[in-house]
Amino acid sequence: MWRNYFIVSWRNIKKHKAFTAINVVGLSLSMSVCLLLILLVYDHYSYDTVHPYGDRTYRVLTYQKGARGIFSNGYATSPLPIGETLSSGYTIADTYTNLNHGLHGEIRSAHKVINPESEFDGRSLFADHNFFKVFGFDLKKGDPLTALNEPYSMVLTSQMANLLFPQRNALGEEVIMEGMGRYKVTGILTEELPKSHIKFNLLGSFSTIPLLVKENHMTNEYKEWETTWMNYNYIVLNEKASKAEAQALINQIASEQIKLKEDHPGYEFELQGLSEIVPGRLLSNEISFTLPKIVLLFFGLLGLVVIITASINYANLSIAKSLTRTREIGIRKANGASKAQIITQFLVESVLISTLSLVVAIGIYWFLIDQFNALWIFNQVGITLEDTVFAYGFFLLFSLLLGIISGVGPSYFVSRLDTIRSLKGSGAFSNTLKSGFFSKISGKKILLSVQFGLSIVMLVSIFLIRDQANFLTRSSFGFDDEHIYFVRLQGHDPKVIETEFANTPGIENVTFTSHHPAVGRSHGANMKLNEVDEFITVYHFSVEERYVSVMGLELIAGTDFPKAANQEQEKFIVVNELATKRLGFESPAAAVGELVYIENDTRVKIVGVVRDYHWEPLMKSIEPLALRIKPGDYQFAYFKIAVNDPGAFGKGMEQKWNQYDQARTFQGGFLNEETDLFYQFFYDLGGILTFISLIAIAITALGFLGMVSFHLKTRTKEIGIRKVLGASFGQITLAMTGGFMVMLAATALVMVPVAVFANGLWINQMAVHSPISIFNVGPAILIVVLLSGATILSQVWRNTSENPVNALRSE
Repeated sequence: MWRNYFIVSWRNIKKHKAFTAINVVGLSLSMSVCLLLILLVYDHYSYDTVHPYGDRTYRVLTYQKGARGIFSNGYATSPLPIGETLSSGYTIADTYTNLNHGLHGEIRSAHKVINPESEFDGRSLFADHNFFKVFGFDLKKGDPLTALNEPYSMVLTSQMANLLFPQRNALGEEVIMEGMGRYKVTGILTEELPKSHIKFNLLGSFSTIPLLVKENHMTNEYKEWETTWMNYNYIVLNEKASKAEAQALINQIASEQIKLKEDHPGYEFELQGLSEIVPGRLLSNEISFTLPKIVLLFFGLLGLVVIITASINYANLSIAKSLTRTREIGIRKANGASKAQIITQFLVESVLISTLSLVVAIGIYWFLIDQFNALWIFNQVGITLEDTVFAYGFFLLFSLLLGIISGVGPSYFVSRLDTIRSLKGSGAFSNTLKSGFFSKISGKKILLSVQFGLSIVMLVSIFLIRDQANFLTRSSFGFDDEHIYFVRLQGHDPKVIETEFANTPGIENVTFTSHHPAVGRSHGANMKLNEVDEFITVYHFSVEERYVSVMGLELIAGTDFPKAANQEQEKFIVVNELATKRLGFESPAAAVGELVYIENDTRVKIVGVVRDYHWEPLMKSIEPLALRIKPGDYQFAYFKIAVNDPGAFGKGMEQKWNQYDQARTFQGGFLNEETDLFYQFFYDLGGILTFISLIAIAITALGFLGMVSFHLKTRTKEIGIRKVLGASFGQITLAMTGGFMVMLAATALVMVPVAVFANGLWINQMAVHSPISIFNVGPAILIVVLLSGATILSQVWRNTSENPVNALRSE
């Protein structure tokens, strides 16, 4: 029986080549996109699967009360004492481990100088002695139980060890971390590390931090309850403990220990399971960047839209094509075929077509995978989509399910056809349509409405994402980013860099800083006005005394840093307007000359207040900011330039660097290019959406073409009569396709507001955004109108151009 199903199905596929080709093209295009999305989801759900206590290991997250949102969410970091307190003072936790992101700078051996975080995809972290007990990273050399016990111990990845010690075993050797001391290599990780949200190049022992504090390389605030941005807490609960119970206990302990200013909204803490981190929610202070779950859901929604469109297209065309197979169905029924057998026959054909489509889709997928891997967002996240045997198993399962789902509607429809009418052929087929699947507004009109509605939503989303990306890159940050050329110091003395480069033609001024503004990086510090006040969080950039003038920041009160401030111990700060409000000053002018406490007992004078500017990404609200003189934190030299040929200037700077330092790769560029690169995410997202939408729209167009053609074919005699009676082309078009036009207009009226509302959910969460207007929505509607209009007119013209006598004889 099954052999007969396959033989008949294959014959029909070969017989109706055009029908098969249209369906294979539509399904394969949609499937190729879905294969990529399946691989992307499969990749993200393979993270953090090797840790020994993975099912009961949780990371502690920090939220400021009342500040949850899409672009202003929580923090992956939390106060250091949480782990130790929960593990030592209560029985709810078996063990814990802490990480700290304060380890940074160049690492130096006798053979090589490397800046790990700028040259490689990974962080430099302090880790405590429990790290290898909690996480499933294996050492190729060294003892995981003792590797991070002693101060100034370090564990390297195999890649880092081979670079630092190319001709010898790194275990037992010493390396120097710029500004962080001399470390002994006590462990080397295996070549292939498991996929994890913890991406690192090296680990320093956590017990080193107190010694660095004594030597003034780090501040003592890392261990305070109020410090929420420096440490990562991982708790392993005991087998009987529940997440909710532990979470409530942490919040209770923290509320007793954390002392905040009265007007501070306070903190709340949440446990996040290892399996929930990737894919997970959008968080600040992540160890590494991965695609959050909301982005995967967005991609999944796009794939679902494409597949639904292709499935509807297949169903419509299959039902239309069954017009030519009515006698076959009638004969089968007359010979005793049951409804189940008819359904099975058409389902087998559907599965065969979806399998053929899978073969074509895999060919397209092999081409597309390289294009996706080349996307900036994938490179930033560190994603490389790779084929696996398991992935192809999912592909085949997906193909079979798609074939069954696509074929259910058509097979059920044809199985309900009346035997006598089916034997009469296509002439009686139209009568059946009037009382079943296609009655009134059901059936094909609903399916076509869904197709066009989804197309409208996707087109509106394309234009909105594109416009938001263009708006963000054109918006003013409040500082001069067009005339700044930066060079990463890579451990060099800022004064030496200034001496080497400042005399380059075109350079007007120079300053130094710890961070690039507007790309989501900063440091945080505790600050208060009076000793009895509670600390507030103020973010800070470490800058040189000329920073305000070089960056073109607007002083609204006070003065710039005094000259030679860079040569003294930190005494002065410049803050933004919001910082003065949070500190309790009535006006920016009132803050000038006042002393404030920063990082415990350090007191500094506010010498100036700058107008609020977007040192945070434009999507986020402006936060309190302090500009501090801390030469030890400088990472970049900023050169204020005035040149006619930026490209030649950049090449000249690179040549100068190569002459000055042949051991380190030049790292520099224009600041506006760096800030624009940060928003490349929107362009990549828009590009992916455009590609997928074009496929969906092409499939929709094919389906609409087939359905209009089918609709007109069932009314061939009517068209002939109208022509004989003198009806014009316009009158025939309106009479034959008026229902389609009304349907499309109604779909647009419903779906345009839906598209605007859905996109407004994320756009309105952005602090700076382009307003939604007719310029976003209009092009999408215009494309749909032109596409549907061209399809309708082409098919009406084709049917009306024939001799009406032939039309009258057709039935």
